[in-house]
Amino acid sequence: MSGFMDLEGRKAVVTGGGRGIGRAVCLALAAAGADVAVVSTTRERNLAVAEEVVALGRRSFPYEVDVTDGGQVKAMAEAVLADFGEVDILVSNAGIQHHAPFLTSDFERWKRVVEVHVFGAYHCCKALMPGMVERGWGRVIIISSIWGKLPSPFFSSYTVAKHGLVGLARVLAAEMAALGAKGVTVNAVCPGFTDTDMVTGPEGTLTLTAEKLGVSREEAWERFYRVSLQDRLLQPEEIAAMVVYLASEKGRGITGQAINVCGGAAFH
Repeated sequence: MSGFMDLEGRKAVVTGGGRGIGRAVCLALAAAGADVAVVSTTRERNLAVAEEVVALGRRSFPYEVDVTDGGQVKAMAEAVLADFGEVDILVSNAGIQHHAPFLTSDFERWKRVVEVHVFGAYHCCKALMPGMVERGWGRVIIISSIWGKLPSPFFSSYTVAKHGLVGLARVLAAEMAALGAKGVTVNAVCPGFTDTDMVTGPEGTLTLTAEKLGVSREEAWERFYRVSLQDRLLQPEEIAAMVVYLASEKGRGITGQAINVCGGAAFH
């Protein structure tokens, strides 16, 4: 692919790449010319997405990894570097959620959400950014959420984790500049409600919200739509398009930002 967002020859790692936004990101990066390593905890999903990437004419390797485990991430990074030679683009997208009032939330489940989001991004950045700094070029894109800027009642662990990811992106961008690695950009992307299993699936945010509020799924849908100025859910491909732009040379002037792709749900 040539043109506005050409990633020909670039090598990418996408965590949480087996479904939803992660899958859309893998396919969009591949369509723009990048080879893609698909990383998640589910082997079958990784394989399926990797096959889709290969069908687009790019190389792809699936890796079954728990990003909260630093040893697993280190081993994955070594394997990817052996397969690809280098990694130019890291998309840290792995995430889970836990729905409960803070005062009655389960500590282990609360902690697990923070670990997957924040420590998962920590481990991946630690493993893959040194090569970017050494080469003087790289793109780190961390998938946060509009709940990384706003409070979301009954999702305290998710909200805290997503706020943490925005902070991580900003401080890493500042450190890259301080190190003189100005060709390495770090940004967060903050989606609004997006049509994925995590939102609209049987155990997703829609169902959990309806149960917590004691309303029907249809009424919960109406509440979701009212969050957006466009009265709709976003599609994963819309988030992926922003990721591709930030990963491209055209996005080189953007770093340290938390960019909303939310249909007007948030203004800061």
